[in-house]
Amino acid sequence: MGSLTLIAVAAATVLIYVGGERGTFRSLVALRSSSRAAAAAPLDNQDHLYVLDGFGGLHPVGASPELKASASWPDKDIAFSLALFPDGTGGYVMDGWGKLHPVGSAPPVDSGVYWPNWIGAREIVMTPWSSASSPAGYLLDADGGIHPFGGAPPVKGNTTWPGTGIARGIVLMPSSRPASVSGYTLDGLGGVHPFGDARPVLAAAAFSGDMARGIALIPSRGLEVEGYTLDFYGGIHPFGGAPLVVGGGLALGRDEADSLVAWTAAPRDKPGGWVLDRAGGVHAWGSAPALAPSMTWPGWDIARGLAGAGSGGGSTERLILDAQPLHDGWGTYFNQRDARWASDPVAGTFPVWKIGCLVSDLAMVYSHFGFGGVSPATIAGHGGWFDGRGEMYNAALNIPGHPFSMVMNPSSGWIAAQVGAGRPVIVGMNLPSGGTHFVVLTGRDGSSDYWVNDPWEQNAMHVHFSGDWFTRGPIYEGIAFF
Repeated sequence: MGSLTLIAVAAATVLIYVGGERGTFRSLVALRSSSRAAAAAPLDNQDHLYVLDGFGGLHPVGASPELKASASWPDKDIAFSLALFPDGTGGYVMDGWGKLHPVGSAPPVDSGVYWPNWIGAREIVMTPWSSASSPAGYLLDADGGIHPFGGAPPVKGNTTWPGTGIARGIVLMPSSRPASVSGYTLDGLGGVHPFGDARPVLAAAAFSGDMARGIALIPSRGLEVEGYTLDFYGGIHPFGGAPLVVGGGLALGRDEADSLVAWTAAPRDKPGGWVLDRAGGVHAWGSAPALAPSMTWPGWDIARGLAGAGSGGGSTERLILDAQPLHDGWGTYFNQRDARWASDPVAGTFPVWKIGCLVSDLAMVYSHFGFGGVSPATIAGHGGWFDGRGEMYNAALNIPGHPFSMVMNPSSGWIAAQVGAGRPVIVGMNLPSGGTHFVVLTGRDGSSDYWVNDPWEQNAMHVHFSGDWFTRGPIYEGIAFF
């Protein structure tokens, strides 16, 4: 019997010497590593790329085919992440409470978590072996917890930040298999944290504040793990020896960038991909081709994730919003989170974004009666209208020439009569989650609904009161203006 001796190892082959009577080479065997044997060539994701909006809509980019979503929230910005199978035929939308909603060919799957009183789900990712017949993936929560779903095994060694909400992204190594899953999480300061058997990355960008918004890996050209992180200005930062790239189309000096995807068909020495902005724009970087999104939302922070075949992306809404200068024949719409006044203190107390719903409502009623120079900022700065806690005195409601009537626990008949007579009515509500919120009823919509201006929801001018909102609850106060 001859002996087997390993003579030489190349990248993809080994020579085996078959020892015998004369000691000759008997065979040349081409062997691939187990990780490469199990991994199929990645699908070109430029033809399987989608934008998720906060209401759950899926919008193809470039020539990508339509994908059908199983859930939508027409009045609620709660869809936060999209991830697709490597074959691009389906995947899942994750809502902010942690539930998963099938897309395309995907079957129903339970994430195993649900936080009805905490918007704590950040992003999902599908495993490299996942498919419609074998769904498997992970959900990243806001504090860094990683939750397996479908057939995915638990992971080990992930970094967590309890009570901080600083987790921003998750990626898996393409070599991950059911017996060995590894990858990285991203925190808002730019830290890239390995889990499983992943090695630490080198030279990741660090930020002075919560600026990191996305992470993507590229095929390594050497021994180090390579990839990029995205900052909220649109800057793309290499780590692990990845080459510098240009593009992204942003760097606007404000929080606009949303998700980062690497192009799977990019040349190995010329990586590329796409960045999503918060209004739905898709911007090519590096070697990736320019692709046109099928829908954008100028002036809205409503795009929530960019995902391609085998990738995922997600985000949350900004607290402070770009200016929302909506106006029509009824008057001007004001949002308490508008950057023009969101940080202004209400009579030296809390900022308008935090307690300024009634302030913003009152400014809208002023505009309805033709007082064009009144905004939430001017009302918040009127110190004589508030006490030391920022509570509004009734004196603030005295709009010149337009008396008001205030009713506690108003009946539905009283509200209907006031709005039906063409009067703007501010209503205060007790919210299911605790606290209160004020909105302006601007008109009737049939016999059982109202049009409302909501100062918290984005661009919420003349929206239905009956919608599935976060900011709706039982009415405890009504203020009608004549």
